[in-house]
Amino acid sequence: MGFFGPVSRFNDFKDDFVKDTGKNAADDMQLYAQYVSARFADLNHRILNNLSTEIQELQKILKKV
Repeated sequence: MGFFGPVSRFNDFKDDFVKDTGKNAADDMQLYAQYVSARFADLNHRILNNLSTEIQELQKILKKV
């Protein structure tokens, strides 16, 4: 089982934001805040989904014991 959360990439999102929207983060902070919130929500969903899958696999192993 892996670590529950990766290192924060808040500042790295600025480059992705420019690629995705064509805007500078400093020019539209409201949109950038929404973008970062959506990225964190997606990340949290992935972590919880992976954790759920690992728990299900662990249950299968425990049933065999």
